[in-house]
Amino acid sequence: MKPMNFRGRWVLITGASSGLGLEMARLLAKEHGAHIIAVARREDRLLALKAELEGAHGVQVLPLTADLTRPGEAVRVHAAAVEGRAVEGVILNAGVTFFGHVLEQPPESFDTMLATNVTSVVRMSQLFAADFVKRGGQGSLMLVASTAGFAPLPYQTTYAATKAFVISFGRGMAQELRKAGVSVTVFAPGGIATEMLSLSGLDRKFKAGDVGIMSAEACARIAVDAMVHRRELAVPGVLNRFLAMTMKLLPHGFMAQRAAALYEGGLPKEPPTP
Repeated sequence: MKPMNFRGRWVLITGASSGLGLEMARLLAKEHGAHIIAVARREDRLLALKAELEGAHGVQVLPLTADLTRPGEAVRVHAAAVEGRAVEGVILNAGVTFFGHVLEQPPESFDTMLATNVTSVVRMSQLFAADFVKRGGQGSLMLVASTAGFAPLPYQTTYAATKAFVISFGRGMAQELRKAGVSVTVFAPGGIATEMLSLSGLDRKFKAGDVGIMSAEACARIAVDAMVHRRELAVPGVLNRFLAMTMKLLPHGFMAQRAAALYEGGLPKEPPTP
């Protein structure tokens, strides 16, 4: 497949108000001349992004406030995005995690995670990919997964399971759509210095600047390059690629034990609630 050219074309990004999504929006506008459909829950941040990108780079920005945990929201976002415009790139980046004992994760927390990390990803992938096929294959999807999806990850157990789904779903979809000329890129970063690190409590163990924790800006550059060149799987960073390969080759039980030992140092000192 030829590389994607997003200059003057529309790219939709979920989770665009902060972290990796925000930096990808900035990079696509600045260096690729893309118009951005920015999707997130926080309207004030989306409006600030619109002012920033339109003022600095002369692109158009459509802010779409959405809560992807709500039933029907993925369909609504798709309809609003394609009204009067052709969307040629879609980055499904929105995601939530939970760090702690699996027995302590509230049901509503898991329901939110499943809706955001899995259900909305599947529905929006289907809707936008169908548009790409109808237009003769002019389009590219990117699903943001995680190296956590390559093996079981204690204390992020449900999060890792959702990202394992995204990796499997994205790579399977990539093969199904290849002959139609539609590309699907699965981007699987390791730790990124974003709000998720602090909001989840993971910053008790991992800090920005630690080995293996990438900046959002550096990660965004690798992600966008992978999408433009229509790679099926991209893992940023030498250490992350080594860990991803190790998780594939070594027994998952052994890797889960090592991960548990690492993550236990970041847990609250109180024992889990029975």
